[in-house]
Amino acid sequence: MAFTDVIPTVEFVTSKGDFMNDLSTRSMAVLALVAAMGISIPSVAFASSTRTTPSAKSTSAGAGFVTAQKALEDQLANRATELAHLGADLGAATALTTSAKATLQARLLTEQASINALIAKVPTDTTWAQLRSDQAAMLKDNRVYAVMAPQVFEMIEASTVATQVTSMQGNEPMLQAETTSLQGQPGYNTAFNHYNNYVTRLTNWSTRIANVESVVLAQTPQGYPGNTMVFLTQNHLILNANMALAYASYDASIIGLAAGGYSGS
Repeated sequence: MAFTDVIPTVEFVTSKGDFMNDLSTRSMAVLALVAAMGISIPSVAFASSTRTTPSAKSTSAGAGFVTAQKALEDQLANRATELAHLGADLGAATALTTSAKATLQARLLTEQASINALIAKVPTDTTWAQLRSDQAAMLKDNRVYAVMAPQVFEMIEASTVATQVTSMQGNEPMLQAETTSLQGQPGYNTAFNHYNNYVTRLTNWSTRIANVESVVLAQTPQGYPGNTMVFLTQNHLILNANMALAYASYDASIIGLAAGGYSGS
């Protein structure tokens, strides 16, 4: 999936095909997204408009007010579009558990309703106080970019990893039998070592990726900015998990080569 317009090439897409190609590029892109979250909240328009703000007693609009109002309308529209993209990503995610998907969809619907209400209200604002209040609601009540986007991305990617781990664990009996059949042959020790590595990697990540899913799903808009580092940390773990899957796939390929007499490492 094209993980939305926030980062056009990023989406945590469900990996398919050869496990050696399972290292997802979406994880790398999400790392860039979350690292940039601290500056991704648009507030420039309001910073500039502050210089033309009328006195505290004045409620007149003026050109500066109109400019700030239009900027806020654009920011709200962008968030509405992003929420729609995130909803589509969730709908297409097949690896997510039913409960996790339902939780995320409910959060998106809540934010969509809030953003839509602001979209209807902002054009009717006539004072700076109203405009600033609506801007605060857009940011503080609806952390679309800072929380919902990385949360959806990372949940989809982590669930994809979990599904891959389970699938690869299903190959363990076959690999074990193949390794055992090589006893007494030159490639046996090589196959045995890689089989043990294969099992160890998958056993490790079957537990760790479940923890990643739990931690990511527990984040809320109210946890910002503290959960920025949580998303960064969990994204690093997802990257490590994808690396482990690639190595496990390599282990499996070496066992196959050992069956043909390969005795390298």
